[in-house]
Amino acid sequence: MKMRRSRVAVNAQGLAIRVATQASHNTATAKQQPWLCRERIRLYSAALFVLQAALVGIWAVCHWGLHKEGVPLPGSDFRVFWCASEVSLRHGAAAAFDNQRLLACEASLQAGTPLAEMFGPWIYPPTFQLLVYPLASLPYAASYTLFMGVGVAGCLLACMPAMRQNTLPWATVVAFPGIWVTMVYGQNSLLTLALAAGALGILETAPILAGICAGMLVIKPQLGILFPLFFLCGRHFRACAATILTATVLSAASAALFGWSLWMKFFQAAAWFQDVALVQGEGHLWRAMPTVFAFLRAAGVGAGAAYSIHVAIALAAVLATSMAWARRMNRELLAAAAIVTTLMIQPYLVYYDLAWLLLPIVCICAHASARHSSTSLSAMDYAFVTLAWFTPLLSFLSICNTMATHSWAAFLLPAWLILILIRASRDHAK
Repeated sequence: MKMRRSRVAVNAQGLAIRVATQASHNTATAKQQPWLCRERIRLYSAALFVLQAALVGIWAVCHWGLHKEGVPLPGSDFRVFWCASEVSLRHGAAAAFDNQRLLACEASLQAGTPLAEMFGPWIYPPTFQLLVYPLASLPYAASYTLFMGVGVAGCLLACMPAMRQNTLPWATVVAFPGIWVTMVYGQNSLLTLALAAGALGILETAPILAGICAGMLVIKPQLGILFPLFFLCGRHFRACAATILTATVLSAASAALFGWSLWMKFFQAAAWFQDVALVQGEGHLWRAMPTVFAFLRAAGVGAGAAYSIHVAIALAAVLATSMAWARRMNRELLAAAAIVTTLMIQPYLVYYDLAWLLLPIVCICAHASARHSSTSLSAMDYAFVTLAWFTPLLSFLSICNTMATHSWAAFLLPAWLILILIRASRDHAK
């Protein structure tokens, strides 16, 4: 009897020790696990995705389904694309640069809305006009849905190579505010993001196809100008040649279809818009532009001095990133640096173009998840990745604040580029 009681006591004591050990292990694990863990990121991202999707859906239903008066037309910038197509199909491609015809078309789309008096000029190159030319073959709502659907699908498809490493929850990618801000305006940022992501994502495995993707950025040429340079520095000669050849073929095709005179009209329109919107800041565009030039102009700095400072910073960024490509550093970090540098050098850049920030976010997280613990994200990395993820939304909301005169995001890009290049240099030295 005593022996049985002794065994029971020993078993109870052993069970207590195991329970205490397990509890201690669970406590230690909980302490080691960060508060913002992957499960919480997925949950919060899904919540934001549902919120953004619901808001956009309600907006579309109110305008097209319920025909509520005073509800703005979805895709205020897409209306320029659609109207350019409409007048081009009716009167020839050159009619897109006829402001009177374009204004009449835009006014008919926006009748009865707060944007009825708003006019957006056509300032895009013939290569992009070649792409949007058939848009008006469909009704506006169907054309807008198709255009944005292709952009979102292309963007997500192009991000798949980096996402194969379980980089981020897909909910975080689809909830990225840059995607939704672009959808609100109906801009082409998702299309250009898809091309840039494709060019950098398959550069090692399919260099010619990567060069074709980069060359297709000629639809918005200022965003593709650095890709041949980076490919050349990284000794990706086939990709560089494919980029130049693709851009040349698309430019020649647009000239063959529309005539070289259309390129002259584009250059004239671009020069006019640069003077009115960029240099003089008409329409309060400076506060919508996350660039050093716009920040300095809004602060009262003269155009010449603002250009000089902006060019100096841009050249330093291009030089540093080119050197990193020449040293053949980590490909994820090189892709991130290329995107941030491309955005940095633009004197004219609107916050919906910050949809491109999705690519460096994914690339940096891919680099951290694919390596050992010594290359995991630091607190500073987490801060910049989180800030970059929210920046398109914060920039969009700041426009609603009429008191805001400067875009603080102008300094996010230079600071983040420095951090990316430091990380790449340390990784390369190991």
